[in-house]
Amino acid sequence: MKIAICTSPLSSASQTRGVGAYTRELLSALRSRYPNDEFLDIPGYPYRVQSDLVHYPFFDPYFLTLPSSFSRPTVITIHDLIPLKYPTHFPVGLRGRFKWYLQSRRARAAQAILTDSASSAADIHKLLRIPSDRVHVIPLASATARTTYTLNSKLSKQYSLPEQFILYVGDLNWNKNVPGLINAFARLKRNNIHLVLVGKVFSDRPHIPEFKGVQSAIEQSGKSQLINLVGYVPRHHLGAIYHQATLYCQPSWDEGFGLPLLEAMKAGCPVLSSTAGSLPEVGGKAVAYFNPREPDSLVSELKYLLNNPDRRQELSLLGIARAKEFSWAKTAELTWAVYNQVLANLG
Repeated sequence: MKIAICTSPLSSASQTRGVGAYTRELLSALRSRYPNDEFLDIPGYPYRVQSDLVHYPFFDPYFLTLPSSFSRPTVITIHDLIPLKYPTHFPVGLRGRFKWYLQSRRARAAQAILTDSASSAADIHKLLRIPSDRVHVIPLASATARTTYTLNSKLSKQYSLPEQFILYVGDLNWNKNVPGLINAFARLKRNNIHLVLVGKVFSDRPHIPEFKGVQSAIEQSGKSQLINLVGYVPRHHLGAIYHQATLYCQPSWDEGFGLPLLEAMKAGCPVLSSTAGSLPEVGGKAVAYFNPREPDSLVSELKYLLNNPDRRQELSLLGIARAKEFSWAKTAELTWAVYNQVLANLG
């Protein structure tokens, strides 16, 4: 097979995480697993080169990321449709709605849709009205880049990390529910544990409502001195921060996958996650859960885990084993199988 993969995300700001990381890892794994096939790295319009099939590894409902027509069999990856599920929290104007109309028509013309979880697959079937047999669930994996899990004094000083801390890694979209985590942290009657928030957005401090909401929650927490905002952390350092954390918490209202859970489990960090969206699919029985719709649920689970080192150790061991079930080799195999199926069906 000759597959043209649109690699535009590799030249954009999203190259280090999100769709950029997915595109890079998938392309590398496909080439390694299937050396007799050809996987073309096309940063622009993928139909300009001869191929058997085209793969768009990204999709945005409110931007025209897809061409108006497909000149050969096409596969699209849709990671999630969270902005469409919660329109009041992701408002768009008339242009955005028109672009969604065009994008949805174009997506329905594809031979197959790939997505990261059964939760996202259900959303795609409902919101895009694409038959379930054309939507394929293919889980992601954590980064294959070399990393260290030893947090030496130099790294600890560089990121101003305390001895004990609850960790969050990610962005500030509404669905991440970071203010909810800060509010729950404020209710903990302990002054020997910090909350560490890692992500580029926390050093950029943008003038957006989401960051202002975080600032307000910190100011009202009464624990601002115990809340550390850490900016972008390169991947080879991130593993050590996960490993050092007392507990990783994912407080989301909804997720299409939940890559930080995998990263934390791989590093041996015990994980507490909400039960929303795809997160239980990722964590399985290796993660402790709370109901994000019940504020007391997060507080009580935080208290329980912080006071029970044996349970945290159990979650650490379960998480390490669980993380091994996800790999980019498996992602590549399942993706290749869809390519093959699409071409076989076309005869």
